[in-house]
Amino acid sequence: MTIEVEWRDYDVIVVGSGGAGSAAADAAAAEGARVLVVSKDPIACSDTKISEGNATVRGTVSDADTEQELSDNLRVSGADLPLPALTAAYAKDSRPAYDWYRAHGLRPKINRDRQGPFARPLAKGGHTVARSVGHKNAGVAFSHAAWDAVVEGAQIDYLEDAWFLDLAVAGAENGAPGRVAGGLVYHAATGTLVAVRASAVVMASGGLNTLYFPKTDTMRGNTGDGYAAAARAGADLVDMEQVQFLPFCLTAPASYEGLLVGEPSTASFLGVLRDRHGKVILDGVYLRTRAECSAAIMRAVADGRGTDGGGAYLDLTANARLPRSGKGFMRYLQTSMPSAYRTARQALSKPAVRCEESWEVRPAAHYTMGGIRVDATGASVGGPGDGTAAAGLSGLFAAGQAMGGVFGANRLGSTALTENVVFGLRAGRGAADHARAHPHSAGDDAFHPLIAAATAQFGHGGDQAPALLKLELQRAAWDHIGPARTADSLNRMDAVIDDLADRAGRAAVPDYALWNQAFIEWVELRSLLDVARAVTAAARERDASVGGHVRLDRPQVSILAQPYSTVVRGQTGNGGVLRVQAVRARRPRMPAMRLLAMRLKDAWRKTQAKALCLLPPALLDPILDRRYRAILGPGDAAPAVSPGGPAAAVADAAE
Repeated sequence: MTIEVEWRDYDVIVVGSGGAGSAAADAAAAEGARVLVVSKDPIACSDTKISEGNATVRGTVSDADTEQELSDNLRVSGADLPLPALTAAYAKDSRPAYDWYRAHGLRPKINRDRQGPFARPLAKGGHTVARSVGHKNAGVAFSHAAWDAVVEGAQIDYLEDAWFLDLAVAGAENGAPGRVAGGLVYHAATGTLVAVRASAVVMASGGLNTLYFPKTDTMRGNTGDGYAAAARAGADLVDMEQVQFLPFCLTAPASYEGLLVGEPSTASFLGVLRDRHGKVILDGVYLRTRAECSAAIMRAVADGRGTDGGGAYLDLTANARLPRSGKGFMRYLQTSMPSAYRTARQALSKPAVRCEESWEVRPAAHYTMGGIRVDATGASVGGPGDGTAAAGLSGLFAAGQAMGGVFGANRLGSTALTENVVFGLRAGRGAADHARAHPHSAGDDAFHPLIAAATAQFGHGGDQAPALLKLELQRAAWDHIGPARTADSLNRMDAVIDDLADRAGRAAVPDYALWNQAFIEWVELRSLLDVARAVTAAARERDASVGGHVRLDRPQVSILAQPYSTVVRGQTGNGGVLRVQAVRARRPRMPAMRLLAMRLKDAWRKTQAKALCLLPPALLDPILDRRYRAILGPGDAAPAVSPGGPAAAVADAAE
């Protein structure tokens, strides 16, 4: 069939309209660029909107929270995979990033003592200083700020219900990475292909977690489109094996599978993880990282000690059992992650919600620490993988979950909403500067093959349904490249990908253009196959367990080992099939004395936590009661005790 092609001209294309995309568009427009935002969903309807609404804001609780401290927290938690330049940029810009949200309408609770946003004085696992600022309306408050930046912004146009198909690249010859000439978009709402000429593109298109559906708590649009388009265009990806699985998500009922009910900090002072036999598999949970908790659960499952739902039991009962501090804990549980608590109330039994019973939990895909390989301005970089970097795909920028290099092997809780804006603003400014220095002049030749390939798919005959192929891929991804992997499972995943890629070539797509759902499913299947290749290749190159990458057949990475990142490079062959290879890029170690200081501080905190649990209840109860009062802060007092006890008071009030 012949599909209408609309041509447009802009300086910068921003793919994605969540926190990162909105910040990038706002920053680029402020620099005088003409910006087009391309979004599958309505503007700002992204993972930002469904988040818990906790943002990392340095220095909100303590003056000891220096830029170095925050940067070091990111590097230590990320097993020294994060780039120091990126963690330093994050630490430097965390407060201005939060101010950007506030300028667009975010309204936090104010700590009058410090004249700034109120952060709970209970550090999330991996943070050595409390700096997580919560918000009453959770992620909705942040998404309203993002919406305001795009919809009310000057020089910003946007397309909703639009799928970014491919980057148009010029000058990619003799192994050179080339330069961006724009991108091709399928606008489902009008049934047209939109060829957008632009010399800079910011990928802010989220992660790949729909690869693991239904075992994910994220938006279903996270099909890795940005990673896939970048790799097909010749850009490097970094640390793609590092997928973060939130440890405490539901196994049942089916309609709630994969949804979040807590973070490590939710376990509070006395919570533990238990296997199916009741044996403790992890204590001090509130001081652990997400990666540590997920790994403990999946190792128990691999050992045959998992629950019927393939998880473990999060036991919070000791927190709620104490007569005085129990009601403080329940108030903390209710208010620290309000949407997660609401999910628990809807899905679990009343005794479980009152923390009289343990919760059955299992990891679910939540965040991709890897992504497009960039520098501190968000610009694509390449290089031989020996620790040096070179120019990447000129004109390509990335921000938010689409970029890699800032979190490495583990992302600390509450850091993503801040990262969105830190690097969204940097990428937007960088893209505008690039567009100003390199006005679009590549001509339209780079678009013609992309238009021909997309047009040919409409009306394509075949015996395969893209939606069903996608389901097969998702089931295989959880089994073979999910939260626990082996060399054998990686080999099986390669075989599945090759089979599905062959069958995808026989996908049936009707010959109409307006809201062609089969075409959309085919587009997302292609992206998911490409990112599955990248994850599998990187997981094979990463030959020890570290962070979000758990190899059941390999040991934990040694603290003495030289840290390295995996770099995935793609090449599109015959039939548009992406082939990838993975290499290593050395990472600098954190200075020994700073690393030792961080390790000692962490060990001391965990020792204190163990000692606390050894106190008799009569001594422990008033200590925890004082701590909860400090955590909850002013105006957030615990509810009165009901006849059913402190835990029942909260549950009764919520009925």
